Amino acid sequence: MSAARDIAQPVAPGYAPYVWAAAVDEVAERHGVPREAVLKFDQNTPALPGVPQVPLAESMARLNEYPDGTYRELREAAASYVGLSADHVVVGAGADDLILLLAHVFLGPGRRAAVDAPTYALYRIATTLQGADVVAAGEEVDVHWVCNPNNPTGSWVEPEEIAALARSAPRAIVVADEAYVEYGARSCAPWVDELPNLVVLRTLSKAFGFASLRVGYALAHPETASLLTERRAPAPISGPAAAIASAALRNPRLGDVDATVVERERVRTSLADAGFDVEPTATNFVYLRTSDPLAETLERQGMVVRAFPDGIRISIRRPSENDVLLRALGAEPGDAAGREATVLRTTTETALRLTLSLDGSGRTRVETGIGFVDHLLTLLAFHAGFDLELAAAGDLDVDEHHTVEDVHAALGSALAQALGSREGVARYGSAVVPMDEARATAAVDLVRRPHAEIGLSFASDRVGALAVSLLAHALERLAIESGCTIHVEASGSDDHHVAEAAYKALGQALRQAVALSGAGIRSTKGAA
Repeated sequence: MSAARDIAQPVAPGYAPYVWAAAVDEVAERHGVPREAVLKFDQNTPALPGVPQVPLAESMARLNEYPDGTYRELREAAASYVGLSADHVVVGAGADDLILLLAHVFLGPGRRAAVDAPTYALYRIATTLQGADVVAAGEEVDVHWVCNPNNPTGSWVEPEEIAALARSAPRAIVVADEAYVEYGARSCAPWVDELPNLVVLRTLSKAFGFASLRVGYALAHPETASLLTERRAPAPISGPAAAIASAALRNPRLGDVDATVVERERVRTSLADAGFDVEPTATNFVYLRTSDPLAETLERQGMVVRAFPDGIRISIRRPSENDVLLRALGAEPGDAAGREATVLRTTTETALRLTLSLDGSGRTRVETGIGFVDHLLTLLAFHAGFDLELAAAGDLDVDEHHTVEDVHAALGSALAQALGSREGVARYGSAVVPMDEARATAAVDLVRRPHAEIGLSFASDRVGALAVSLLAHALERLAIESGCTIHVEASGSDDHHVAEAAYKALGQALRQAVALSGAGIRSTKGAA
């Protein structure tokens, strides 16, 4: 035993540290799956990140200073969001930080906490770290941990039941962890003024899509909140994170929540129709009860879920990504809302995963290993109004040719799949885009007659790490794979601007062409 362990404070029996699911690199190495093809269904975070409503440069302008230790702006924003006052709010570095704080304040050797398993592992960890004992729900305790909706099962109870528990045990702290409440449950927040022993936990990691910021907050009676604030760390949340979170709470943009709920029910229905035991849930995941080693089976195929003794927990991702998992389980995916596709492609030169949603808002995450290609595809998706997630790795030690071509081909394939029958779309789109001295024109016809006319005038051979001569051929591959006619011309004295203008123009033209017009795609030669 090390000297440090020898002198460390003892923990209660049953303590075990938190264990994450397998990381992407670990899965790839263990099963010989390209890391770009690995899909993570284990973290219960949204498929796409939240969009900061404050300029990033502004939020990071004072990195040399400590944040406001009172977090007045953040507490007022959280209070406004839940309908309470700032005196009710305690902030922390995620709900996890607040769970540990509550255990530190209210638990210790000789004290007991109720944990109704299966539930979030951190309740047991926080309790035993303080030397307190974990007991089953229903016993006399000092702290009741209540995850509502519950992780991992997705089950929930009405808040009146939790308030009744707090009312019946005034000498015990009742913690209602509402990390997933936005997905379909009701909150206990209205009862905190009446019940000083009731503490409600919230997070910006789930519905808001800001897990990496590590921002959470507790709601409690002002006297309880004051006690917790006295004992929390002086500045647990970074200044930039607090600024982004404050803006998000003041102007909640939770449109993805409704879409996630619809998709959750589609996934649950598909699994139930396939004979799996999947109960209703008020979260952004489904819980599949099984004694079969499904987690191991899925991991061998590059899909990571959370394994539990009696089942697996599956986080809801994008519809086309969920379809990959459903088919791996032998379930037939039902029709999904929206127009979307996921392409997984592995060749001797490249491996990639691409998810494209035509009905998005321009949110992108592109990683090809070629910075300028990432930039151009981000511009295209943004101007088209597409959501695009792309992870690719290729033989860049040789050159960038295969990677550039294959990611454009995959984008074309995803576009073709997402368009489906192409009925009801505008069909045509065109745009003229100036970029300082450069100028680009683009025209698109979605009729199934693949053809490309690409004229890009560059003065030099490279922009950054990219040989710009590859772009014309790459756009041709996009046209062929998508089954579209694409014309793009661009010229100017700055090659960077020429390429940017071309991809912006193509994005604008695609935005027009894929728009749902109701008239349907038409051709004098018959079916398009």
